Amino acid sequence: MLHRLTQIMVLVTITPSFALDNGLGRTPAMGYNTWYDLMGSLTEENLKASVDAFIKLGLPELGYTYFNLDDDWAAGRYPNGTVFADESKFPSKTLKPIADYVHSNGLKFGTYTDRGTLTCGGKPGSFNYEKIDARTYALWGVDYLKEDSCHASSEDHDLAFQEYTTMRDALNATGRPILFSLCGWYSWYALVGSSLGNSWRIGPDDTNWDGVLTNININSRLAQHASPGSFNDPCLLLSTNFNNYLRITLLQSRAQFIMWCIMASPLLISGNVRNLDLYVVDTYKNKDAIAINQDPLGKQGIRVRGSDLTVGSSKGDDTNVWMKELESGIAVAFLNVGASNATVQCDAACFAFSKMNTKMLCGKEVYSGIEVKFATADGLFVLDLPPSGGSALFKLSACRGESLTSVFQL
Repeated sequence: MLHRLTQIMVLVTITPSFALDNGLGRTPAMGYNTWYDLMGSLTEENLKASVDAFIKLGLPELGYTYFNLDDDWAAGRYPNGTVFADESKFPSKTLKPIADYVHSNGLKFGTYTDRGTLTCGGKPGSFNYEKIDARTYALWGVDYLKEDSCHASSEDHDLAFQEYTTMRDALNATGRPILFSLCGWYSWYALVGSSLGNSWRIGPDDTNWDGVLTNININSRLAQHASPGSFNDPCLLLSTNFNNYLRITLLQSRAQFIMWCIMASPLLISGNVRNLDLYVVDTYKNKDAIAINQDPLGKQGIRVRGSDLTVGSSKGDDTNVWMKELESGIAVAFLNVGASNATVQCDAACFAFSKMNTKMLCGKEVYSGIEVKFATADGLFVLDLPPSGGSALFKLSACRGESLTSVFQL
């Protein structure tokens, strides 16, 4: 398999016409996805209400520009192969009216398909219909396409790459800029992801807190594959669905957001934007955290203290420290997933990963606004980080002068 995989990587490298080359997604995509909010209950009307709520929350002005449908919108195909939408949800049997509504509000519109014969929800997939589907999406005004991997082989890597290549080329051939998001669920997509799409899923659906931690662990080994226009995707941002069912706690929603920012992951809110908790809104609207995620270097953060996190009954580390190189300075995230409060330290050896030739660092914790100034030789201590999702995120840069404190407490 390694020999065959290498052949594919060489092919896309030496043949420019086979490259992605769409100029999109230079920083991680930001926006909304319907799945963990509306799931199969999406309709043109509740989608319009979600657009209105999204705008009222002030999210677009912070960079959340994509409004994306997930599964369960399609119903079938006409005799000529053109896909059509469920008429009970979309009266025109197309997505153009909702796309027009999204565009009229200054947002970009995304939709969903599958590289297999059917989607995960049993709707028409794009296998053998890539060209006609791509043309249809372009006519409807689609700006973002997520392509799933249900009802398709997950064992044959070469076949999976080829099927995604087929859709990639079909999208490029339309002449419309359409960001391409692969949803293949496995870390091996990262090896060739940048030649196929703007982002690629690296693990299973996150669904709950254990899913969030699982994908953090998987993504910890993939930082070298991320770059401007090409990002590892650990899945969607969790909060509540349309019935206000809370998938993760409020504390965990902030921890997830912090980790997604440090990992340069797509920031796609998949919760009830019509009734988001104010704490979650504050989490998603933090300008400093967003700036860390959207840093133009496009570097994915790395784990600099700790190892794989404890997930369920699989015992690992309860705490982690992660670091991300920025165009100006560094970002450092502290995380506690254990059952009790913890003091987490990034010492001199930890800060050596930054490769910053400085003896002093200044900055702040981005959610509390508390400023810090410390010697790298002393390190930074975060005291009493709360259990099961306690987190802190610092934005730091070189400075001069005397150390003020190397201890931080929420």
